[in-house]
Amino acid sequence: LTEFDLRQVLTFHGEMSSLEHVDEVSGASAVITYTTTEAARSAVDHIHLASVRGKTCRCCLIRDADLVWKTMSSGHRLYVEGLDLNMESQGLQDVFSLFGTILDAKVQTDEFERSQGYGFVHFLEAEDALKAMASLHGMQFGSSSIQVRPFNVITDSELFTGCLYSLMGSVSSVFEPREAGTEWIGGNMESYAGGWQENWQHQQQPQW
Repeated sequence: LTEFDLRQVLTFHGEMSSLEHVDEVSGASAVITYTTTEAARSAVDHIHLASVRGKTCRCCLIRDADLVWKTMSSGHRLYVEGLDLNMESQGLQDVFSLFGTILDAKVQTDEFERSQGYGFVHFLEAEDALKAMASLHGMQFGSSSIQVRPFNVITDSELFTGCLYSLMGSVSSVFEPREAGTEWIGGNMESYAGGWQENWQHQQQPQW
């Protein structure tokens, strides 16, 4: 997706004060600043898991990405395999959202947007993840039965693109002071091995 494509979609939801297009190492991500909280939330509500020029976009507020990162290995995230190849990320999220609030969900695809038959779901509450796992493991959806287990950060993370939520550290140099109350959203966030949390905490200081 080009910056022009992104602006065409994103400006529909409100006035943007900046759009930082991140390089390929960070998963072709973008960091967007809106002038109002309402605009940022509207963009997330409408763009998350939507298709833009044939690509499924994942979009979230930075504060939610921060929460996902902090709970990656504490039982909030489930690995799901044996998915029907026709199931998309939205369908996966819809099924699991019956058990609680979902912060993120993804069916892994190849470069042609074809399902690889596995994905993940990340719950706001670990208790809801346990309920979903107990209820859905072995259940048939479409042509196959799914297997659900806790996500292993060490072995499972490398199976996915755009889902390690450390965008803040990898592009901290492009962050500039913003007015208080501004919210950020980013799509298709990729991994970065460095310790971004320290940078992110610095960005949270009152001088914003």
